[in-house]
Amino acid sequence: MTKTSRSSRVIATRVPPETRARFAALAARHHLSASSLLAKMVDEVLKTNGQISLGSGAQRFPHESESGIGVPDRITLRLRAGDRALAAGRARARGMKTASYLALLIHNHVRDAAVLPANELDHIKATAARLAALGRQLRMFGMPNTLSEPVASDLGEAIAQVRREVEVAREATAALVRRNLISWETGAGSAHA
Repeated sequence: MTKTSRSSRVIATRVPPETRARFAALAARHHLSASSLLAKMVDEVLKTNGQISLGSGAQRFPHESESGIGVPDRITLRLRAGDRALAAGRARARGMKTASYLALLIHNHVRDAAVLPANELDHIKATAARLAALGRQLRMFGMPNTLSEPVASDLGEAIAQVRREVEVAREATAALVRRNLISWETGAGSAHA
């Protein structure tokens, strides 16, 4: 059996749980892991079938080349005990599938991006639109002529302060949405988004 290297590839198959358990027991009887026994079996089958030309009927994956450059971006992960349940819980809380959540998490980490899930981004866009509408309403807000001068002055100052704060919140929200859209589309992220 050859040692595992960085250029090794996974051969996977699905079997019923009983078959997997029997295979694991057989591997344990030989003091091997199931994957080590399977690797030995593959090596043995290839030895007994002689030389096989790679050009004759070999299965190639899309974008895969001899050098390994351009191999598919699909990978398999082994999570530590309990991590899958935690990831699934976080994904559910964000209204996402577990795999989509993990892919987004990896994307954000390796690209130094801060991309939000689509549903959260939509929520922020809606909030920004509401803030903009509130800002417009505050600008049109009229002061009653019957208020005494000190009260009207205090009220006018409070409304002006709220308008400034609404505009700052709207601009910050719009900038966050823009940074996330740019980060998602180009992969060029910012840790501050």
